[in-house]
Amino acid sequence: MSADATFTMGAEEATIPAIGFGTFQPDHNPESEVTKAVLQAIEVGYRHIDTAWMYGNGEAERGVGEAIRRWNGKREELFIVTKLANAHHKPVDVAAGLELSLQNLGLDYVDLYLMHSPVAYERVGHGESEWLTARSADGKPKIDFPTTQRYDLTWKAMENLVQSGRAKHIGVSNFSVKKLRKVLRTCTIKPAVNQIELHPYLLETELMRFCHENDIHVTAFSPLGGKPVAAVAANPDVPGPLEHEVIISMAAKHRMSPAQVLLKWGLQRGTSVIPKAYNPAHIADNFAVLAIPDLPKEDCIAIDEIKKEEGEVRFINYLEHWGFDIYNPGPEDPTEES
Repeated sequence: MSADATFTMGAEEATIPAIGFGTFQPDHNPESEVTKAVLQAIEVGYRHIDTAWMYGNGEAERGVGEAIRRWNGKREELFIVTKLANAHHKPVDVAAGLELSLQNLGLDYVDLYLMHSPVAYERVGHGESEWLTARSADGKPKIDFPTTQRYDLTWKAMENLVQSGRAKHIGVSNFSVKKLRKVLRTCTIKPAVNQIELHPYLLETELMRFCHENDIHVTAFSPLGGKPVAAVAANPDVPGPLEHEVIISMAAKHRMSPAQVLLKWGLQRGTSVIPKAYNPAHIADNFAVLAIPDLPKEDCIAIDEIKKEEGEVRFINYLEHWGFDIYNPGPEDPTEES
């Protein structure tokens, strides 16, 4: 793949850069750390930048915006992705939610706006803080169940953002086949992208197949595995795929880093990938994967087989955080209308 490699997204055959730069969970000062890392990423060659309002209630977006201003390049050369926060799901709030993000980014439009998840939170606060999430005594978000049950109406409100030109394309994140079907039944604009957790411990083969059949491009978040913030972390003691012996031996064989092996595998599956990195060497190493020849087919098969040994491992714990699992719904799942 060349440095400007892209994938097709959506039925209109728009394009999305194959490798993006993720801005989730910086280690220290979110806004300044994101600014520094994104500026380094753009200078290395990344043009696809992924962020979200919920990454620090706008802090990461402001960091991305500052990096864009310091870079001083052409806006149209960048592909900027951000996400509708869970507390902004009421249809009347959707346009205002995007405006908050655009103000943070200092942009007139985003290239792709995603519904961060199909779960809506209760909103609380006054003045500038009125868009914050209401939380229980244990710190967990309070779920707005009526709005959650009608994420299809949230989607219809997002369609208006395309018509206004404030979002060039719209999509979803953390959506299962069941959730996608509900949106597809009534939508006028189909989701261009479904951004989901993907790595050798979580192949999501059936979900990927469904997305492909419906012209929905798949972007892989956490393509290297990972340990998200404690509030949503699952399987914290499970070594990530970067540490798996198959990946390590394959990296040595091809003179690649383990991260490059995982990213190349993801790209060869037809997904765009958005690794996060705040180390300059890692930022450059991840982007360099585009110049490396593809892995042999037998190596990709060997990586696919890792799941048989490890079992399915999801690094984000929806059941613990929300009390129900959007991917494996049981009788406790209240997110669908009865």
